[in-house]
Amino acid sequence: MERFWHIGSRNAGLWINRVYNAAPTTQVPMVLLNEEGEQEVLPARWGLIPSWWKKATPPTFSFNARSEEAATKPMWRQAIKAQRCLMPAVGWYEWNEKEPTVTRTGRPVNQPYYHHAIDDQVLAIAGLWSSWTSPDGQDVRSCALLTRDAEGPVAAIHHRMPVILAPEQWESWLSPTTSLEHAHDLIALSRIDFEAYKVSTDVGNTKNQGAELIKPMAREVQNG
Repeated sequence: MERFWHIGSRNAGLWINRVYNAAPTTQVPMVLLNEEGEQEVLPARWGLIPSWWKKATPPTFSFNARSEEAATKPMWRQAIKAQRCLMPAVGWYEWNEKEPTVTRTGRPVNQPYYHHAIDDQVLAIAGLWSSWTSPDGQDVRSCALLTRDAEGPVAAIHHRMPVILAPEQWESWLSPTTSLEHAHDLIALSRIDFEAYKVSTDVGNTKNQGAELIKPMAREVQNG
């Protein structure tokens, strides 16, 4: 991530532990512009809590935002205007609703696929962030990723996909001065150059971690 975003060691996020099955409400890294205008990696709760939230319990299902609705939904409309971030990842999972299978215990599920860049480079998922103070005075930084209609190879597996920006789009996305109209243009021109392969149904349980989760299934298992 330091090399990818040219972030100095002071802002590099040395607290980050690589995970292979990130779950909503857990801590994830995000890249944003700090007060000095420098790119910085900060920890955030995956699951956005808007600054105006009054309840002690955070909102549910606030980890993904539909990009088509973000400008009009109260949950997202403040962040989409001026609090945009990038959420680093090496890939993501999607489950193919047209391909039923079973887990190790025989439970019926859809077949999971691991999506990644063709060159296996780090992905920059377009995200939104917020800073919230809980009723008991605790400051919480949080984020959510944006999704769009799937295009390219992803569309054969799932109807939605993360908004993933190309390097030449990052500066404009992160800048709080970028207009909402231009932000939507960036989303419309986001990347679709990915490939995918089948992985173990073990990814369906976020307690499972480790590099084996992103290993391709053996061909005989896939055809079995």
